[in-house]
Amino acid sequence: MNNKPNKIKDITVFIPEYTQEIQTVLKQLLKILDMRGVKAHKIITINQIFDGLNIPRDDIPQIDVKGDIIITIGGDGTVLKTLLIAKNKNIPILSIGLGELNFIASTDRNRYIEDVNKLFEGRFYIRNEMRLDVEISNSNLTLPPVLNEVLYHSSKIGKTLLPIVEVKVQNYRETLWSVKSDGVLISTPIGSTAYSYAAGGPIVDTDLEAIIITPLIPTTKIPSYVVSPESKIILRADRSRSNPCIVLDGQIIINLDWDQEVEIRRSSKPANIITFHKNTNLIRMKRVAERYGGVRE
Repeated sequence: MNNKPNKIKDITVFIPEYTQEIQTVLKQLLKILDMRGVKAHKIITINQIFDGLNIPRDDIPQIDVKGDIIITIGGDGTVLKTLLIAKNKNIPILSIGLGELNFIASTDRNRYIEDVNKLFEGRFYIRNEMRLDVEISNSNLTLPPVLNEVLYHSSKIGKTLLPIVEVKVQNYRETLWSVKSDGVLISTPIGSTAYSYAAGGPIVDTDLEAIIITPLIPTTKIPSYVVSPESKIILRADRSRSNPCIVLDGQIIINLDWDQEVEIRRSSKPANIITFHKNTNLIRMKRVAERYGGVRE
């Protein structure tokens, strides 16, 4: 736990849009900030940025965030979008979860007043959550690191893909599998609880660092793989099927040509997520079980 006097003087707030609940929480948050002598530098409505985004015509915008921390109000999607476009990749982020699962959230609609006050009293933890860097060959796009997953699938709705999935460790490169399928997911431990889990992948403790490779509806049964974070995953598609696209954290779609390879590796810039519990990893795993009816009172 941090347990240091408050040095937070300036923050930026991200919201998806102005709903009634968000406005209520925002009003209470601004009241606490005022009492603590903390300035809200800016309130950014993030959906407006993503609604007008055109890839690959536009680079993914990177907003120069002012302040000591970011506070988001919304669901996990708001956190993912914020992390994608915040230029300062090291700034800590506190998420007030108003969504369904709130897996990434620091706090929720019932506890945020108490927890925000804990923040300014120095009673919090900062978790360094693994992210993935993504690089596309023959492309000028600079992509931000992703927290959950990279989805590699057909650019044509309803069409299958023939992905070629390779793993590279140092100078050794090996083809892991190549089977007609809907695609493949490359996930972090945090991402293992999202799309990857729904596709049959394992839940990986978020205190670990690993890369999870989960096939999407392959015509031949293929297992999910959990590989070393030192590995690089290289994806390409055979021309006999549809050309591919990638989706970053469920938010940004980029169409690709067959000759473009996608290389995915552990990022040197983890996400700094503020939490209020030492064993957040175990709480997250229980939250997934609760979501799917696996916990009894």
